[in-house]
Amino acid sequence: MLEEAEEHYRRTIRALNGIIEEVEAGKTERARALRGALTDLGKAVQTAFDERLRVGKLLRDEAGGACDYALDLDEARLEVGRRLDRMRATRRTDGLSEQP
Repeated sequence: MLEEAEEHYRRTIRALNGIIEEVEAGKTERARALRGALTDLGKAVQTAFDERLRVGKLLRDEAGGACDYALDLDEARLEVGRRLDRMRATRRTDGLSEQP
């Protein structure tokens, strides 16, 4: 369905560009068709957008994730290590942190 929606979108854009070229060339009788083409374009854009959202949601649901990101445990482990290193570097010999 997404591919069909995207193809409809591309077809509508091509038709719209053709009408614009004719109007620019002085063939103003096609100007009325511009309104219909713009309406079709709006519908095609909305359909493609809705389908992309639907496909994205299905892919996330199939992957078992409810969000657009995954927790990077390796990066989290490195960040915890960096913070512990900074804490160790600020410790005095008696085990307390230095006060600024």
